[in-house]
Amino acid sequence: MRQTVRLSLGTATAAALLVLSACGGSDSSDGDAPAADPETSATTPAAPETTDAPAAEQTKLAVDQTIQDDVLGDTIKITGMVRDFQAPSRTNIPDGGGEWVLLELDTKAGDKFSGGVQGGFTLYQTDGELAGSTTGIIDDDMTAAGFTPWETASAGEQTKGWVAFQVNTRADAYQLQYKRLAASVIGGGDPIPEKIWKIELPTS
Repeated sequence: MRQTVRLSLGTATAAALLVLSACGGSDSSDGDAPAADPETSATTPAAPETTDAPAAEQTKLAVDQTIQDDVLGDTIKITGMVRDFQAPSRTNIPDGGGEWVLLELDTKAGDKFSGGVQGGFTLYQTDGELAGSTTGIIDDDMTAAGFTPWETASAGEQTKGWVAFQVNTRADAYQLQYKRLAASVIGGGDPIPEKIWKIELPTS
């Protein structure tokens, strides 16, 4: 029987569904700075000023990493990565020394709880500094280039697609972090603690 859980968000009122839905699949942005992780106090840096740095070449890399959430029954596979994605509508990011990073996600949400896989993906530099959060502002560019944007997966569903990260300061390597928010089970049961998975992404 599917149970409903409620997030523990301090003074905020939690929805009646699984709290993981609070993360969202992608954040709306105007292209000047990536949206900050809603569960951290980190401040996302503003987009850098335009420089004369030459544009890097777009590169597609294979990834074979899996995040398995045995508590919720969710499975998230990272199967591809694109560095320096060329987004014609948002050239200010690479022109300023940053880049667009795409990750391909194959997600299957468990059916034990309501909520599913709704987001919670953040990109970090290997030194632990925030690099960027997901954004949907280049979805049209991705679709035109043949990269289908990822859609959230409700309980029991499976979805596959690409998520975009706006990185204002380009780095040699990145780490993907996925956060499962803390939640309480409505109707009884042990509370579900917050958990963060960290995935080192390839550089070549």
